[in-house]
Amino acid sequence: MRVIAGSAGGTRLYGAKGNKIRPVLDRVKESLFAVLGDSVVDARVLDLFAGVGNLGIEALSRGAAQVDFFEQHRATADAIKDNLGRAHLADKARTYVVKLPRGLTLADGLYGLIFVDPPFRIDKRLLEGLFRLIRERGLLEEDGLLVYRHSPHLYLEPSTTEWSLRERRDYGDSIISIYGLKEQADDAGGTDV
Repeated sequence: MRVIAGSAGGTRLYGAKGNKIRPVLDRVKESLFAVLGDSVVDARVLDLFAGVGNLGIEALSRGAAQVDFFEQHRATADAIKDNLGRAHLADKARTYVVKLPRGLTLADGLYGLIFVDPPFRIDKRLLEGLFRLIRERGLLEEDGLLVYRHSPHLYLEPSTTEWSLRERRDYGDSIISIYGLKEQADDAGGTDV
């Protein structure tokens, strides 16, 4: 894994020894950030199920103002901190070792971009609770985007009364779905990112 573009472009990212991770492939990450474009610049970002910080660190490298990383495994969270140091981006990040969705109470303020990249075999009730809490706690800015990576075989769509699908990209064994808040998408009269 590596940071593709921006101030930390080319920096290698490493995981914790012995922990299995499911990294976002470079071609998928490159395509995703092309779709996100300028929405990353100056954004506050929440990276849930952060793994080694692949998505959040890429966002920082491309101009995000701050990223909060949420990861439940201590060794993997330590790998995020090491990767942030290697990329010279540690001063723009906070890393939390928490279980989701309960740990979401530590998130504060509004985020312009939220990455949700859970294990592909996650309990659907946990994921439903997570989407509901993001909405109820008002964590996403009115025009913010929620980026959800999921398997084509096990997929839970967030409530269509609360979330509006803006874009969906299929990459074989993983799919990227980008959502906005329902009212914002309806008021805008469109579904463009």
